[in-house]
Formats: sequence, C-alpha cells, structure tokens
Amino acid sequence: MSVRLTALIFVLALSVFAADITIGCGQPYVYGPVVQKYARTGENDVWRLQVGSEIWSVPEDFYYKVSLGDTVKFDGKTWSIVMLANGTVPPGQVPAVPPSIANPPGTTPSQTPRY
Repeated sequence: MSVRLTALIFVLALSVFAADITIGCGQPYVYGPVVQKYARTGENDVWRLQVGSEIWSVPEDFYYKVSLGDTVKFDGKTWSIVMLANGTVPPGQVPAVPPSIANPPGTTPSQTPRY
C-alpha cells in the first residue's frame, strides 16, 4: 500500500474511534418548558414530563413540584425548576440576573432597560 492510502485509513480509523467516544457518552442536559405530565405508565410507578418535544422520566417528588409551563433543567444529576410558569423565580433560587444589576441604584424598575 502506498503511504497516502495508509495515512487515509489511519485518519478514518481515528475519526471513527473519536466519534464513538464522544457521541452518546455522558448524561443528557435538558432545559425547557414543561408541556405535558404523565404518571403511572404501565405496572410500575413512573413519572414523566414532556419538556419541549422530548419525554423524560423524573423523580416522584419533582413530578409533584413542577407545573405545566414551568421551565425546568436537568444537569445530568438533578432536576430543578429554573422559572415558574408565571415568570417568577422559585423561592430559594438565585435569579438569573441579580437585583443589583436588574435595578441599579437610583433607578426604578420601570426605568430599567429590558433586554
């Protein structure tokens, strides 16, 4: 075989190996609004949420805590509510924009620019 053909085969083999390692590994990251809730599917108690267009199994306590329209996130370990359906941040969570930035000193909320 020529050197070029050997090099091409080597590069193709490495790319297939790299794709196999990187695609499909790790936990999924989920972020989006809850569109639908499903409970007790089959004989086992399984609680599922439809987030965007995907359906995900969730822990029972999180299923009962979340409402339709809430924005949720799964970071590979835990589920959390990012924003409630009414647009507020859940109690006990840090808002995405700290109040000091959202409402600088000397301004009122109506003077604060919306981004």
